[in-house]
Amino acid sequence: MKYTEDFYNLSHGTDVESARDICLNGFEIRGDATSWCGKGVYFYDMKSKAWWAANRKCEEIKQQKQIKVEPIIILSDIINIYKDDIFDLRAKNDLEQFETFVKEVLSEGAELKVSGITDDTERKILLRSMLISFYADKIKCKLVIGNFRQRPQPLYEHSIEFANSLDMIFGIETIYCVKDVSIISNVRLGGNR
Repeated sequence: MKYTEDFYNLSHGTDVESARDICLNGFEIRGDATSWCGKGVYFYDMKSKAWWAANRKCEEIKQQKQIKVEPIIILSDIINIYKDDIFDLRAKNDLEQFETFVKEVLSEGAELKVSGITDDTERKILLRSMLISFYADKIKCKLVIGNFRQRPQPLYEHSIEFANSLDMIFGIETIYCVKDVSIISNVRLGGNR
């Protein structure tokens, strides 16, 4: 029999109005193949990252709709999910299977060409997102977990240099992308900041 795993107190950043809707009606799968891991509901295991996402979403709403909304986080658990329903990019076996899949999809030496995007980092991020999304759909997983390096930002340059000088890892975040909302339980407000 497959064993199960549990993930508690995962944080999702959003705005207050969306949080009320989620608490009443549950989460909805959103996004597209260009999101970090494709369509899904995204969670962090660090509240500070969820607050960052909530603030970013509220700023986007403010710019688009010219209204001010308040950020909030939602806490949720994923319990008793079968290991076979998880695509974990941190696990050697899962990563090796994904590598085999990618090599089958892309021929060796194939150039990455994405129309309209000239920055190599952005092209790699877009390709990674699409491949993870396509693979997750193919294997019908319910949860994708991965450690991803934050996009380069001038704000962090000094901190990255300092961390590198001590052989420490900086700017890595763990993302939980839920592909099947039925695995989300114990949805509750995490509080305003």
